[in-house]
Amino acid sequence: MWRRLHVIHRWAGIALGLLVLLWLLSGLVMLFVARPELRPEERQRALAELPAQAPAVTPAQAWAALGASAPAEAGGLRLQQQLGRPVYLLQTGKRWRAVDGLSGQPRPPLDAAQAAELARTYARGLSGRPLELAELELLERDQWTVYSRFNAQRPFYRAAFRDDEGLELYIGQASGELLLDTRRWERAWNWLGSVTHWIYITPLRQHTELWRQIILWSSGAAALMCVLGLMLGLQRLRLRRRYASGSVSPYRERWQRWHHLLGLGGGAVLLAWLFSGWLSMGPGGWPGGDGEAARQERQRWQGSSLPIASLALPAPRPGVVELEALRFQSQTWWLARLAQGGSELISPEGQVLPQGLSEAQLKTAGQALRPDQALRGGQWLHEGDLYYYPLRHHPRSFPVYRLDYADGVSVYLDPRSARIALRLDAAGRWNRWLFHALHRWDLPPLLGLGWARDAWVIALSLAGLALTTAGAVLGWRRLRGRRPSILKRPSGQKALATP
Repeated sequence: MWRRLHVIHRWAGIALGLLVLLWLLSGLVMLFVARPELRPEERQRALAELPAQAPAVTPAQAWAALGASAPAEAGGLRLQQQLGRPVYLLQTGKRWRAVDGLSGQPRPPLDAAQAAELARTYARGLSGRPLELAELELLERDQWTVYSRFNAQRPFYRAAFRDDEGLELYIGQASGELLLDTRRWERAWNWLGSVTHWIYITPLRQHTELWRQIILWSSGAAALMCVLGLMLGLQRLRLRRRYASGSVSPYRERWQRWHHLLGLGGGAVLLAWLFSGWLSMGPGGWPGGDGEAARQERQRWQGSSLPIASLALPAPRPGVVELEALRFQSQTWWLARLAQGGSELISPEGQVLPQGLSEAQLKTAGQALRPDQALRGGQWLHEGDLYYYPLRHHPRSFPVYRLDYADGVSVYLDPRSARIALRLDAAGRWNRWLFHALHRWDLPPLLGLGWARDAWVIALSLAGLALTTAGAVLGWRRLRGRRPSILKRPSGQKALATP
C-alpha cells in the first residue's frame, strides 16, 4: 500500500507542484498588492461638483423619458455632473442608462469624442493636473473587467494616458460612469498576483462555471496530495530507531531531505491553505446560509420600492459630487457623496445628518428587520471585532451598530449609509474560521499586529515555497529519469519505495 501511495504522491506532485508553487508565490504578492479597483475616495475625487442649481428635469420626468413601466430598484437612481451637464443615472433591470438633466432626453451611448472628453475630466480629477490621452478603445471585457460586477455597465471605453504611472480608466459607454482605474505597476504585479492566484485568464474566467470547476478540482487534488505527503512523511520519520547515518530522514540527497523535513514542519500549514482555498470555491454549496432569509431582510430594511413619481431632490449643497437615492424603512433618503471624500446622509425631510442614523432608529429598524426573532442586545463598534474587521485591502466603515438576535444571527448596520454592512449567521461564522482564518491568517492575536502579522505570513509563505520548490525539483528530476537515493535502514528493516 505504501508503495502505491508513494507513486500517487509522486505523480500528483509532478502534475500539480508547479501550480501550488505559483499559488504560494502569487499569494505573497497579493498580501501587498490588491487587484485593480476604483476606491470610493478616488471615484469621488474624479467626479465634477454638482451645480448650485437643481436640474430642470425632475427624477420622475427622467424616468418617464426612458419609457420604463416598473419602478426603479432601491439604489437605482443617481445624479452626477458629466460633460458640463447634470445627468440622471437610472437602473432599468440590470442595466444603467443616462438621462440628460437639462433636456430630459435619454442620452445615447457615448461616442468616442464624448468619452475622450469625459476621460480627460476624470483623469484631471484623479491626478490633479491635465493628462494627455494616448489611446481610446471600446471593449466588452478585458483582463481587468472580467468580473461579473461589471456586467451592468458593459461595454466600456478604456482610456490610456501618457503619464509616468501609465494610468488607464474604464468608463461605461451607456452611463458615462468611471468604473475602474489601473496603473502600470498594478497591472504588472497583478499578473503575478491575483491573475495567477485565481487563474483569472480572460477567455477562461468569462465562463464562470468552467473556471470554478477547474479551480475546485485542482485545489482539491492538491489538498489530497498534501495529505498523502504528510502521511508518507510521518511514515518515514524515525525519531527513536534512526537510520544508519543517525538521521531521522531516510534521504541523503539535499533536495529529498529538505522536501521531507519541510513537509513535516510546514505541511500542515500548506494543507490548511489548500483546503481553505478549495472551500472558497463553494464545494457542495459551501458555506450555505439562508439566502432567501437574507433577501427578505433586505426588503424589510428598504421597504417599498423607490417611488420615482413623487421623488424630490434635496436642496443643492456645495461640495457634493453625487446624489444617490436609497430606501430605508419605506422612506426615500439621499446619500450625498462629497468631493473631499466621505458622504452625508440626508433625511426625507431634507435634514443633513453627518453622523447618520441614531441608535434608536437603528434598533427600531433592526426589530422590523427580523420580526420573528427577539433582540439579545446591541452595541456600537468603533473598531473591529472577530467578524467585522478591516484589512489592508478590505477597509470597513466605522462606527457600526451591531445587533444580536436570539437565534445567533448578528447584523452590522452602517449609520452613515443607512445600509446593512454585514449579516452574520452560522454559515458565515464557519466561513470566517475555515476560510478567512486558515487562508489569510485572520486570527485574533495577529489581526492588530500590522507588520508583525505580515512577517508571520511571509515566513510561512517562504517555508511553503521552499517545500514546493524542493518537490518541483524532484519532479523534474524524475521526468528526466534521475532516481533519488535513500539511506539504508538499520539492520532488520526493509527499504521502502523511493518517492
